[in-house]
Amino acid sequence: MNIFETKHKEERKILERFLSISVNNDDEIFDIFKNLPNATYRQGERPNERFVYIRGTRDDKVLLVAHADTVWDKNWIGEDEKYTQKLGYSFGIYYNKNSFLDFGIGADDRAGCAILYLLRNSGHSILIVDGEEHCQVGSKFLKNANKDIFDEINNHCYALQFDRRNKRDYKCYNIPVEANFKEFIEKNLEFSDAGKNSKTDIVVLCDKICGANLSVGYYNEHTRLECLDYKDWLKNYINISQMLENKQIQFNLNNLDKEEDDLSK
Repeated sequence: MNIFETKHKEERKILERFLSISVNNDDEIFDIFKNLPNATYRQGERPNERFVYIRGTRDDKVLLVAHADTVWDKNWIGEDEKYTQKLGYSFGIYYNKNSFLDFGIGADDRAGCAILYLLRNSGHSILIVDGEEHCQVGSKFLKNANKDIFDEINNHCYALQFDRRNKRDYKCYNIPVEANFKEFIEKNLEFSDAGKNSKTDIVVLCDKICGANLSVGYYNEHTRLECLDYKDWLKNYINISQMLENKQIQFNLNNLDKEEDDLSK
């Protein structure tokens, strides 16, 4: 372990805690966030219709988003299948020691959930949703059945989701953001625009505010070769947390209609 890694033992401990939670079940993720102060938990009638929202304390708060489910969720593959990863670490890379089995480590999006947990005292708002991997079930439940929360989150300065592969890119998808929002992301984080195709929760959630989905250092998601580069994850967490300490400005959407895109991230 190098000096850069040893300076951030608490961050690594939190990351490993989240990566060790079974990819088959989201309940433990929700229990962690439901037990935080001022958490609002709502659940619908259908599987994966749920979210946890924690209102930020800052006047210039940003909405921070991640999803709890993985593609190996029991609601998608069946209750009889038990997918429990065995976390390995070598040369700065987290991977599944049970790689001969057909599932990964759930870094999509447990890596994002870990970042939100580390930012829980930042004064910004936290939103953990379920069902992203299957057409944003939890986000649609929030939008369609929880107007009070939906209206509130669209009064934030902007939204950031932590649910992208790779180490230094972002997507706004078909969200009609203004050019100055992309310039803000690129200048502050030195991220590159990865294009408009595909979809994730912020496409559903961002009705009045701009939003971007940021890389969190995982690769080969949705496969047994899924892995996470710890240095990529940690650097992005540090840079993003520093950016969020600054005074935030409002980024509203323009009046363009959203386009239809495919469903992959």
